[in-house]
Amino acid sequence: MIYFDTGLLVKALCPEPDMALAHGIIRACEPPLPFTDLHALETRNAVRLKRFRNELTDAEVEWILGTLADDLESGLLAKPPLDLSAVFHRAEQLSSRHAAVTGARSLDILHVAAALELGATAFASLDERQRALARKAGLKLLPRTSPRSAPK
Repeated sequence: MIYFDTGLLVKALCPEPDMALAHGIIRACEPPLPFTDLHALETRNAVRLKRFRNELTDAEVEWILGTLADDLESGLLAKPPLDLSAVFHRAEQLSSRHAAVTGARSLDILHVAAALELGATAFASLDERQRALARKAGLKLLPRTSPRSAPK
């Protein structure tokens, strides 16, 4: 199973840099992609914040949230069973071991913990701190190399 960071999902839904890269990573994976309650809140909130910052219009927000709902209905995204108490416990362990070195933020840590609790073997993210944490937690990374370090 491949676990996707919310940032990558948002890049696939919203016009922003790395949109094509996000689409390519998602298309290369076998559905359904896990879509937890963390994803649901963070993705929808990120879209609404883009409206707040005038990066999106009301119509674009409605279309993007509709697309997200369609992806859930079609089975591209699916809500897996997840014990949030176990996720928070695992997150605290990850934070204790790696936050001082990686600089990973709380939501980044929660997503890596959720991936581990779901039995994911790979983690898809474009966030360097989160990628560092996922690597230290033993997850394979997608994309394999950081787009920030790849030659242009």
